[in-house]
Amino acid sequence: MDNKQFTIEMTQEFHRRIAGTVEAVQAGIWKAGVHELLGYATDFGFGQQRGVQTLVLKTSRRSAHVRLNWDTILGDAPADRQLVDEAIRSAIIELG
Repeated sequence: MDNKQFTIEMTQEFHRRIAGTVEAVQAGIWKAGVHELLGYATDFGFGQQRGVQTLVLKTSRRSAHVRLNWDTILGDAPADRQLVDEAIRSAIIELG
């Protein structure tokens, strides 16, 4: 991907989807009985050429890493959404 194909709309959608992941894990751990504010840190490469994107989620006692490809995070195909859902479920289990 060259920088001409990388748009502000793409970056905004990327961050909306990451925020949705944080929100889903927060709700999941709360339902699992972990009533803490979920902390997070990011280690994102610039765009598609960086491949795997990492989101680190933390409670006071545990942490989980959500690692997904750039295209998966922004993808709308059922397989992409399934991978994101599985990553969210895995993080909830690790933190719960």
